[in-house]
Amino acid sequence: MRIQEAADRLGVSTRVLRHYEHEGLIVPRRTPNGYRSYSAPEVDRAAWVRDLIGSGFSTREIRNLIAALEDGTSRLGVNCSAVMKDKLERIDRAIETLRRRRRTLSRRLSDWRQRPRDQ
Repeated sequence: MRIQEAADRLGVSTRVLRHYEHEGLIVPRRTPNGYRSYSAPEVDRAAWVRDLIGSGFSTREIRNLIAALEDGTSRLGVNCSAVMKDKLERIDRAIETLRRRRRTLSRRLSDWRQRPRDQ
């Protein structure tokens, strides 16, 4: 399928798919006339990339995961499960930090609302 159809299926712009290609995250085939052609597995891979980026992975981290998966090894010390587990733990820590900040701000707002008003 062509780039617009792939983009529509993924819910992204064609610019996003070109960016993924530029970053080496996907490699669509080219037709003889130069158009990008996306196979079903390539669209699946683009969906995986989209989801990982949405989960906070950098393109560098995704490239390392792809390299490890393609090689079938722990290339560059990358263990895909460990990398994803580590990302989940970092997200959990960030959520807890945000919860603490929210509680603090909520208390401050409550204090502010209860302060005596000048007459």
